[in-house]
Parts: sequence; C-alpha cells; structure tokens
Amino acid sequence: MQNDRHLTPDESTGTRSGEAHALSALEAHVGETSARWLGGILCGLTLASSYLCVVHFVAGRGVVAWDPTIPLDRAIPAVPGAIWLYMTNILYYLACVLFLPAGVAATKALIVIWRSLFIVIAISLTVFLLCPAEVALRDQMHAALVGRGAALHAIYDGLYQLDPPFNAWPSGHVSQTLVMALFLARIWSRRPWRRIVLWIAWISMAISIVLTKQHLLFDLVTGIALGAIAWRLWVLPHLPASFSPAGNEVSGHLESTP
Repeated sequence: MQNDRHLTPDESTGTRSGEAHALSALEAHVGETSARWLGGILCGLTLASSYLCVVHFVAGRGVVAWDPTIPLDRAIPAVPGAIWLYMTNILYYLACVLFLPAGVAATKALIVIWRSLFIVIAISLTVFLLCPAEVALRDQMHAALVGRGAALHAIYDGLYQLDPPFNAWPSGHVSQTLVMALFLARIWSRRPWRRIVLWIAWISMAISIVLTKQHLLFDLVTGIALGAIAWRLWVLPHLPASFSPAGNEVSGHLESTP
C-alpha cells in the first residue's frame, strides 16, 4: 500500500532508545513492514491481557469505591446496533501501522505512540484498582435487546463475559484511540478529506461507549482528558521533527497517491 508521504531518516531526536534498537534488529531479520506489524501485535496483546487481568480481578473483589452515574446516563437510550461502532476501536491500532510512512523517523514515531499507550493503560489500571466504579447500566441494554437478532445477542453475551462492568473511568476505548487518531491526523496532514472522515469515525466510536451502556458520561470525559494529556506530554515532545507541523510544511516529502 502506498503511503501519503515518505519521511527521510530523522536523527534529530538524539540517540536511539532501547525500543528503537530492538525494532531495528527485528527489521534486519524480517524487514521494516513485518517488524512493525509484529511489534504492533505484541503491543496490542500486552495491553489487552493486562487490561483483562486487572478488570477481572477488580470484578472478583466486587468492591465499588464510588458511583459516578448521573441521571443523564440513564436518560441516554440503549442502542444495540452501536456495538458495531464500538468495535471499530481495533481499526485505529491497525491504521497506525498500515498507513505509517516508510523510514527511520516513522518507526521512531510509532514507538513513541506504543510507549504512550502503555503509560495510558498503566494510569487507567491504577484507577481501576484504587478507585473502582461499576457501570450499572446493562439492564437497559438487556431490555433493548429483546426481540433483536441472534447475532447482537451473541456479541453482547460474549462482551459481557469477557469484559465485566468495572472498567469505568477513564475509558480506555476513548483515551487510547484519541492518541492514535491524533497521530493519524498528523500523518494525513495533507489529506483533509481523510482527516474529516477520521474525526467523524472517532467521534461516532466515542459516543458509542455510552449508547452501548458500556460506559458512563464521566468515563467519556475522563477518557478524552487522559488521551489529550498523553498526546501533549508523552507524544508531542518525543515525535521526530518530521512529524511536527513545521516539519510537515518544510520537508514536503509527499507522494501523489491516486
């Protein structure tokens, strides 16, 4: 697949980190694209397994520190079909590798994103452990599912078994995908229509967390806040210069894709 731009190697951020050395060694054996996909898969599996371990541990304890539910949470209707939007979160992890330009600078940028996601989930898991809050809204979804197709019932049954409702705030669905959406918007800085579609898709996915009754409005707000903080503190200062707004305008290493 062709990328929107080709970035030349950027060494302006100093010596390579240990992660960059490890990925470079892997690239030498399997190639740049395969190394990125393998690294992404490993990152995703680690994030998912750590999340599931903690949320099931918290659910097993059955301790609720507080209830951030407000009346508006129950006033928002349960929309079973919103689960399709909810599950699009996986696409952001894939897109960050799929649409990444070639070159050393892009690989460094991808490592920065992975590192920021680990920081985000570490903060989220700490909150789950120290200040657990239950999303007690699934009764609304059970009522909304009456008379709906078997596929929707199967999806929600599987989701409820996999993901107990103690993963309230901040929403990892929102915080992690916001970081990745901002990164994709940076990659597509010269592709305004892609950016428009990206943000429509992300906003729809973010809203789906309350329509599926998987999260509260408080979770949505705190997820956005955590994602924005992560982008500002743990991504922007560490991105190669080629990914800065000034770098995009000055370097202009763009490819004309159809």
